[in-house]
Amino acid sequence: MSVDVALSRLTLGTHCVARQAGPGAWRITRLVPPPVAASAPPPEPETSLPTLLDEVVVTAARSEHLLLSRAPYGLSSVDGVTLDRAGVSDLQGVAGRVSGLTVTNLGPGRDKMFIRGLADGPVAGQAQALIGLYLDDVRLTYDAPDPALRLVDVERVEVLRGPQGALYGAGSMGGVVQVVSRAPDPTGFYGRVTAEAAATSGGSPGHATELMLNMPLLTDRLAVRLVGYDESLGGYVDDAALGLRNSGGMRRQGLRLSTLWRLDPAWTLRAGFLAQTIDVEDTQYATLGPDAPYARRRWLDEPSRNDFDGVWASVEGGLGWARIRASSSVQSHGLDARYDATPSAPVFGLAGTAALDQADDLSAAVHEMRINGAIGGRLDWSAGLFFSEYTHKRTVAVSDGRGGAPVLLQHRRDHVDEAALFGDAVYALSDSLKITVGARLFRIGVEHRSETSGSPAVFEGDEALAGVAPRLVIEYSRGVFVFYALATEGYRGPGFNAGHVGAGGSQPYRTVRPDEIVAGELGARFNLLDGALRGRAAIFVADWRDIQSDRFDARGLPFTANLGNGRNLGVEGEMEWRVGSWTFDGHAVVNDPELTHPDPGFALGVDSRLPAVADFSIQGGLVHEARLAQATVRSELRVGYVGPTNVALSPTSTGASAGYLTSQVGVSAEVGRWGIRASLDNLFNRDDDTFSFGNPFYVSGDISTPQRPITGRLALTARF
Repeated sequence: MSVDVALSRLTLGTHCVARQAGPGAWRITRLVPPPVAASAPPPEPETSLPTLLDEVVVTAARSEHLLLSRAPYGLSSVDGVTLDRAGVSDLQGVAGRVSGLTVTNLGPGRDKMFIRGLADGPVAGQAQALIGLYLDDVRLTYDAPDPALRLVDVERVEVLRGPQGALYGAGSMGGVVQVVSRAPDPTGFYGRVTAEAAATSGGSPGHATELMLNMPLLTDRLAVRLVGYDESLGGYVDDAALGLRNSGGMRRQGLRLSTLWRLDPAWTLRAGFLAQTIDVEDTQYATLGPDAPYARRRWLDEPSRNDFDGVWASVEGGLGWARIRASSSVQSHGLDARYDATPSAPVFGLAGTAALDQADDLSAAVHEMRINGAIGGRLDWSAGLFFSEYTHKRTVAVSDGRGGAPVLLQHRRDHVDEAALFGDAVYALSDSLKITVGARLFRIGVEHRSETSGSPAVFEGDEALAGVAPRLVIEYSRGVFVFYALATEGYRGPGFNAGHVGAGGSQPYRTVRPDEIVAGELGARFNLLDGALRGRAAIFVADWRDIQSDRFDARGLPFTANLGNGRNLGVEGEMEWRVGSWTFDGHAVVNDPELTHPDPGFALGVDSRLPAVADFSIQGGLVHEARLAQATVRSELRVGYVGPTNVALSPTSTGASAGYLTSQVGVSAEVGRWGIRASLDNLFNRDDDTFSFGNPFYVSGDISTPQRPITGRLALTARF
């Protein structure tokens, strides 16, 4: 366990709490007086594993000793043990436990993430992702969808809201989601095995198996940690035209190996390997309307595949006057997807069926070095160098989908390199007032080459973007409150469109302009009633220029558009209240994203909504933890509502989600080395249309992506 989780376990029922007092130092403090009489009934145990906010050190803000309860940012952290006990295995479940995080519902390995109402459309294409997704400080995606890693053996998941260009560079315009895995432990051998079975009303069953092994090789110095899993998820959509029942099943298999080597008391080397494969037999949207929410009629099925693998290494240590961390990672990502394009077959000169097959081959190498130090007792500083290379090869083919030769074939290759010099300084003007100033000096270069059948020649392009992304944070601590104000910036580089360009000034344009977000935030954190009530609230505003968005042209072929300028204004809050063995947490966000100045070449309407995120969402959870005989029993009920959403795919094609209700109930028990968990998802068996995207060749208003019907899960865990 991490130190904070271990101390939380050790102080269970003692009416004490462990708080970090500094690097390597913890202080145990009493929350309430002990019972005054020996004959008084024993108090109910304190919740050992909070659901939202606790005295944990968070790293998404690139600070080595930042306590979450004092963080002057829109930052949240969800504990991994809490996720285990609730059966949360993906970021969809995390989104129900923090405010402002949205995950689309196209299907595993094809989803996108958005934060605080800033969205660039529901389909993943050539535009760089708005949200930076990281595993242990290693970036996982560039312009690909979420690889949907199964959250196994995770210490915590952190969500950092708002543009993070100064900290993370391009592709973090909406924020950062960081998954922190549990580090190898050189103090002992142990492991865990979990087997899970699932049943879906009206759908096919599913199952999952997880294995974790922690193996020390040199006591207290060298250890490896192995994580593996195999999961099958049953489908639940019927297709009468193809004679398919419960289509859309998924299989996910993964392996993660990490190593920790304490070279000496001051230096640590970590390295790891990750591989995962997702095979999805079909998409999960419906086309027959509300009377048949889990049915559709198509001419072809639509399988997809998502393969991800990578290696990484980092070294960290002290130089006496500063600490240094250097890391490198190399990864590859393969994506294959098919769309049934039969409604547009005549456009491509086909008389029967038509299919669009898209294959993506992505590779990346990322290198970074950071150095941190302090001058006196009031100034902390950091500086670093960053370099990355990224290559994306894409093939788009249109054929009859039954083995015939392609009638349209497009090959493109995009190579992106980014170099940056960054740094910041935190100065304590007094014991209560601090100011942080930081910036990132960057250059992004993009090289493009494409060839499309029917086009007269090969197109080659070369563009670059250089600039500075600043960051300013002012924080003021006043007892149990932390107030802050910040201004940040995010950016994405330029790009190109392959194939035909629009006529008469309409999009697609050949060159895609870079876009930029400048955002401001005012917020406060509070920790009241001796830690029993805590949370945060913030108001935010963002100005977004030359919005990049992945779209489809009149034929249904993908391209990247500049939508124009937009802005978003909103308020959000999170809170957690503990009373004895009960914990209540709530999260809400209200925002007003709008497209204020549409690009005349792709006009979605004057003062229209930004294309994709609900104006509000609210979630809440109630947790009870108690000891029954030799067992620790935890019960949880969660309910949430995501408001209406418009999905504007083009000036003439607009879909909508009327809003949807989410719900879950679960009970877990631990007795010694054994654990058991039972849960129900979608308690009310709702079939609401979720925020998603189905197929560009069908009228968007006829497509819905319903929630998975009520699903029960039962899991058994053995520790050794």
